[in-house]
Amino acid sequence: MEIPRRRRSRVNIEMSPLIDCIFQLLIFFMLSSTFLTPSIRLTLPQAGGASRPESDPIMVTLDAESNVFVNKDPTSLAQLANALKPLIDVSEKKVVTIRGDEKMPYELFVRALDAAKSSGAIHVNIAHESKSP
Repeated sequence: MEIPRRRRSRVNIEMSPLIDCIFQLLIFFMLSSTFLTPSIRLTLPQAGGASRPESDPIMVTLDAESNVFVNKDPTSLAQLANALKPLIDVSEKKVVTIRGDEKMPYELFVRALDAAKSSGAIHVNIAHESKSP
C-alpha cells in the first residue's frame, strides 16, 4: 500500500516588481545626477554699479560694568539711540546685533533693545555662544 504524501509547494519570489523598482531607482539617480552640474557653461557678464556692497554689521556690545559700545566706539546708554540712528539709516537690512556679557544687568539689555528699535532697526539679533556637549 502506498501512502500519499503532500507535495511541497515551491516558494517563488516574483522578480518582475523587483526589477521594476531597480530600474526606477536607476533612472532617478541618473536624472538627479545630471541636474547637479549644469550642461551649459556660461561666463556671465559683470555689472559695473548695479549693486551696492553690503554695509558693515551694526554691533552693540554691553559688558558687566554697564559700558556700552557701538561697533567698538564707546557711548552711553542715554546716547545709544542717537549713535545707532545714522548707522541704521545707511544700513540696507536695518539689523542690529546685541552682544552682552552674561553678568550684565537685564535692565541694560532691555534698554539697549528699546534704543535699537526706536532708532529704526527692523530686526535685532542676540549674539551668543553654543555650549560644548
